Amino acid sequence: SHCLNPKNRNMKCNPLPLLVLLLAMGPAHAQELRTFSNAGGKSLEDRIVKYNYAERIVTLEKNGKIPLDTFGKADQEYILRWNMAEGFMSTLRFKTEVQQNSWARMKAEETITPYWMDAVQLPGKETPTHNVVMIDDYEEYNVVYLDAEGYAITLRNQNEFPIENIVVESKVYYEQEYYTIPDDMFSSMKKEYADTVVSNKVRFISETIPSIIPREEVVLHSECAIVVDQQVDRNALVSTTENENGDTMDGEDSTDGSESTAEVTATVDGFGEWNDHGRRRKGSVTGIWVRIGIKGPNGEMLWRETTDPASLSKKVSWEPAPPAK
Repeated sequence: SHCLNPKNRNMKCNPLPLLVLLLAMGPAHAQELRTFSNAGGKSLEDRIVKYNYAERIVTLEKNGKIPLDTFGKADQEYILRWNMAEGFMSTLRFKTEVQQNSWARMKAEETITPYWMDAVQLPGKETPTHNVVMIDDYEEYNVVYLDAEGYAITLRNQNEFPIENIVVESKVYYEQEYYTIPDDMFSSMKKEYADTVVSNKVRFISETIPSIIPREEVVLHSECAIVVDQQVDRNALVSTTENENGDTMDGEDSTDGSESTAEVTATVDGFGEWNDHGRRRKGSVTGIWVRIGIKGPNGEMLWRETTDPASLSKKVSWEPAPPAK
């Protein structure tokens, strides 16, 4: 460091950047005193400060550097798990990235003529009699977009040793609108069809990676959220009618030789004025919550968590809400 150089002792240096760097590179979880023992039964109580994976030497707080092979088998396993936990919890040495992706999109559309159906149960007949009336004066255009939205979760091991048995859990949160009134003509003519209600949904997935070796990059994928966007447009069609004199008015020349300058929109009894009616229900992805964990030296789970967007944890909770009493 420039500030640690003896030649620069009289210079004013800001120690904050160095402090931040040391905190980032230091132990990732609380250190504890442990009683270590060797194969001969001798023991000592100390804390681990550092482990050199290449040279297989552990540095203790009081007793300094000791070869790993000096310790008993249980302590060797503890030291190796401690070192792996340190490498895993370091954001500099074990990197994670979450990126939203759109994996597929499907569009279904159709234009239909609405109809009205009446079913009558006549005496002596087992099957009801159906009467279908096509409402030719109207047309309905219906289009449905289905978007498969999800996230790519990238893990990269920058340590010089493998990270083992990594558990990756993710929850994708999204919203979907539903109609509060069924999509039928009688409700539509009363203009009751515009109201929608939002339903919050969650897709969860959990998987375990046996090992990520040094410099290896692994890409996982979250569960897929199917987001629906449905748009319905209904229009009254212009049809041929007769004027007061009995002449045809269809946009062409009339029977008396004069050109028709107006078209009359036909209506259906009981449906009222029904021009340019439309409705829509749609969904959207709220975000993702990712938990990545391994077992610590004492068997406890050590978790690293990330959300996208960062403010997601203020809107949702990882644990589901308790049932209402």
